[in-house]
Amino acid sequence: MIVDQQWIGLFKTDDGIFAIDAMCPHAGANLAKGSVCDGVVACPVHHWRFRLSDGKYLDADAERFHAKIYTVRTEGEHVLVELPTVPSSIRLI
Repeated sequence: MIVDQQWIGLFKTDDGIFAIDAMCPHAGANLAKGSVCDGVVACPVHHWRFRLSDGKYLDADAERFHAKIYTVRTEGEHVLVELPTVPSSIRLI
């Protein structure tokens, strides 16, 4: 899904609902189309694995490749994703 110009992958597992940057930090593939097993999403292109609970890249000790996660809460049947109040980048024209 796209929220406020941010691509976000929303995943429901036995452990809860998780929101993570949908753009793989490695090559930009859509993580929302990846496979999920045991709380880990695998990128559909190069199969890099990211833990849904904290976005940690699991295939190497490379913090620069961690995926951004978002706080999720539910209100009734609604799923709410908390976005940063300050944009990660600003485009000046």
